[in-house]
Amino acid sequence: MQNNIKTSRLAAVRRLYVYWIAFVSQIAMLIGINELVGVIGRAWLEREAAMGDVFFRTAAAGSISVLVVATPIFLIHWGVAQHFCNEPSERSSLWRKLFLYVSTAAALIILLSNSGRLLSEISWLAFGGTIGAAEIWPVGWLQWSFMAAIGAGLIYQWYTVLSADGDFGKETRPARWVRQLFLCIASLIGLGITIWGAHTGLQIGLQIVLDRIFWVSDPNWWQRPLSSGVSQVLIGAWLTHAIWRQWQDAAELNPAEGRSVIRRVYLYLSVLIGAITALTPAALLLREGVLMVIGGGAGSLAVLLDRMTGPVSFIPVGAAIWGWSWTTLRKETDTYGDSKESATVRRVYTYLVTATGLALLWVGAVELLHALIDAALVGDVWREPLANGIALLAVGVPTWTIFWRRAQSIAERDDATGAIERNSWPRRLYLYGVALVGALVLLFTLAQVVYRILLAVMGEPDAMLSSSELAYRLADSIVAGLLWALHLLALRADGRFDRPVEVAVGMVQNPDERRAALEAHIAWLEAELAAARAELAKLESRS
Repeated sequence: MQNNIKTSRLAAVRRLYVYWIAFVSQIAMLIGINELVGVIGRAWLEREAAMGDVFFRTAAAGSISVLVVATPIFLIHWGVAQHFCNEPSERSSLWRKLFLYVSTAAALIILLSNSGRLLSEISWLAFGGTIGAAEIWPVGWLQWSFMAAIGAGLIYQWYTVLSADGDFGKETRPARWVRQLFLCIASLIGLGITIWGAHTGLQIGLQIVLDRIFWVSDPNWWQRPLSSGVSQVLIGAWLTHAIWRQWQDAAELNPAEGRSVIRRVYLYLSVLIGAITALTPAALLLREGVLMVIGGGAGSLAVLLDRMTGPVSFIPVGAAIWGWSWTTLRKETDTYGDSKESATVRRVYTYLVTATGLALLWVGAVELLHALIDAALVGDVWREPLANGIALLAVGVPTWTIFWRRAQSIAERDDATGAIERNSWPRRLYLYGVALVGALVLLFTLAQVVYRILLAVMGEPDAMLSSSELAYRLADSIVAGLLWALHLLALRADGRFDRPVEVAVGMVQNPDERRAALEAHIAWLEAELAAARAELAKLESRS
């Protein structure tokens, strides 16, 4: 037994060394190749460099020396790694998966960055750019195309190795987390690139329309930014689709993948990103609209419309991402069900959005009351707070109401589902967190009110009961007190369900719902049991 433990530790040290050196030497190789292709391209196509040129000689020697040293080091260490890949423990090891997925990420960066530059320049030429001013000519096309091909080849190579390992989608837990984190991060990056590129394209289109209506500017100003937006949309959409397709392949091989924590985290983050991208600029537009109606807008209509092209262009993009993510999430839940961990992710999402909506509602209500106080006691300074309050309430009220009622509808059930919801840590954290913040705000604001009342009673001339500062604190106290009381009542209602969770679990009123929950739980247990048996077989094969 001790010999097996010692052998396992030595193997872990060996893997750390081999894969780390292989990765570093691989990156050095790629840097050397990129520099060498650039130098050769300039010497061949620009015909300005010669072997006697100092810059050419220095650059060529530097890149070649890196390749001469890094290439054999990489090949030797990768050969050592592949020598041990016949062992199941080697193929499923954490360090091997880290190397393969981080190397894939590096290859993706090379492919996307060079393809993006190539597509941007091609789009710019298609929009009317001149070849003489393009970076693609005479050297750029060669270097970018070659490096993009290198990146694509490496992606294919590492994907082939991962498939040959035989455990794709069925890895043991640490290796599975590496794959899922890679897929999650890459998908979110692709989503972000797509959103920004689509926003840029829509903004440029709106700006062109406004320019033709209100003023005349350089007719070709839009070519560069629009070409950049087009390349970002193409690159981001491809990356998002390719990564999601790979994740779907893993879920088809192992249905438990469909309800994994990191996969659900990605989907909920996508929903949040889409909602924020759509609702934030919508609130800004509403604020500007309110200011125009009440006479608080600054500048001409042309200036206002020009300022709003950015927010407006985000709304359809965010709405599309929001709709796709939510639809996909619903399908995933219906198809694969929920595990205990994915249900926790759902609760975290629900109460996080609920807390965000509550914060917007809270601040919006305070701003609105302050605007009314300003109109009554201060003077002509109420327009900005009023517009802010209305915009915040327009987003915060429906957000908080929808998600709070959804959470309450589950927590108020007198069955196992309701008991689990009431005793879940996301709900407790939300309720006690809001109660704590409400109590602190109430304590501070009421103390200020009492302080000013005492000053007025003692004859302080600047502490009149009608002062705006006192009214502000009273308004803050009212809002904080109402929300504090509401959440204390929710805590008290949860406490009235005195049936222990242990007794409540297993008592679902709806038999179909209980049957579906049991089937999903059994499938998850079977997947975990299969993974445990596979790991046990590996341990027994070593002894």
